[in-house]
Amino acid sequence: MLVVAWVTGRCEPHHVDDTFSYLNYPFDSLGSALRSIRTPGYPIFLRSVIAVVGESAIPVLQILLHAVAAWWLGIELRRRGTATSVAIASALAVALGCTFMDHVSTLATDAPAASMGVMAAVAMLRWDRLGQPWGASIGIALFSILAISLRPAYLSLAPWALVCGICLWFRASRAAGPSDVNRPHSSSAMRSAGRGWSGAWRPVAVAPAIITVAVIAWMGLRGAVVGDFGVLPFGHQNLAGLTIQLVDDDELIALDHPSSPLAHAIIRHRRQRIADGYQFPGGNPTGDRSVETMTIEGRWNDLIYQAVVPAAREIYGDDTIANHNAIASMNRQIVSEYPLRYAKWLLLGARRAAWAMAADIVMHPLFLVAMVLAAVGELWRLLLGRKIVRVINDDGIDTLCIVALTYAVAQVGFVILTSPPLGRFTDAAAILVPAWIAAKVVQHFRSMTDRSR
Repeated sequence: MLVVAWVTGRCEPHHVDDTFSYLNYPFDSLGSALRSIRTPGYPIFLRSVIAVVGESAIPVLQILLHAVAAWWLGIELRRRGTATSVAIASALAVALGCTFMDHVSTLATDAPAASMGVMAAVAMLRWDRLGQPWGASIGIALFSILAISLRPAYLSLAPWALVCGICLWFRASRAAGPSDVNRPHSSSAMRSAGRGWSGAWRPVAVAPAIITVAVIAWMGLRGAVVGDFGVLPFGHQNLAGLTIQLVDDDELIALDHPSSPLAHAIIRHRRQRIADGYQFPGGNPTGDRSVETMTIEGRWNDLIYQAVVPAAREIYGDDTIANHNAIASMNRQIVSEYPLRYAKWLLLGARRAAWAMAADIVMHPLFLVAMVLAAVGELWRLLLGRKIVRVINDDGIDTLCIVALTYAVAQVGFVILTSPPLGRFTDAAAILVPAWIAAKVVQHFRSMTDRSR
């Protein structure tokens, strides 16, 4: 991975718009820190690394972190009895995936949070392999909490851990039987067979419970110190970039007090920016509500930082909590008055997310080459008349499928609640899907015979 990163110029630190808020995190007081729009995990990492070895080492450390996550996935698959070639293919798909290629050198949370998410998923695989003991749940919770401390979007790991845990428990309980004693998964199956639904909730609920308690403790600290019981004073401006596109100007102005002054200010700032010659992506808003997914997505970021945020600051100053609460109140009114429009957005966002995940996987240079080679290999097999002589039932690949798909759905479902499913979000959500696809492809070619019929 280091060689690939060095050859492709990914060992040099790359700054983006979010970098400033991480590098300038307010460490001067607890109150200032708890008022920040960022969680402290990544700022602490940046400050520590810069103080010890300098900023230039950050991409290398992020590469190494991701390498450890990919390596652990390969090791876990091997421990489940998966063939070495299949495990290596899965690990490489994660190691050199979209998030690595696009964000590993960026001074932002995309890559390290994705690495922690992968580790949480591998910990889930390990929990299942060991027979779903409560002690192994601590690993799932630990990596999930670390991911959340880096990037709050990974709050979705709490419900994911519950849903994925239930799916794996149900599968193990259904698979239990005399024929399972020689399978790597037999420990989990035998234990699950010995308990019904009444006894399943304990091991399944441990990880989600620990994550939830940690998040509530953080929220309680913020509530006690700065009077804001929430994860961060952030997120509702993202949602506002969607909600103000679900209504026209007349509907926005008609919002009741206290949202009405903010609504007026948003419209005024947007119109002023257009009058100044600013061009919004997808065409300048004219006061009509957007209905096209790509239009909403194209205008989303610009509307936030050219209209919503400046309007809130004009009325409420630089107090992040007051700004956030005002925007949140406006969002609640829009969603409550136009719930079907918001529901329609969720459906459109889910469709867009599915397209984005598939498109980014296909357009990834390494994945595209691998898919072309696999297609050529399959065509060659068919032309030579080579047959599939055995079907390999691989428990590791099957379990990886459950983990990867539930992980992707949970992550995307959380994102579209407040934001369009941009590539940086969907790539991280689908980070395990290419690993499963790679495993299935390699497994397929291992099932062929060299003899022609």
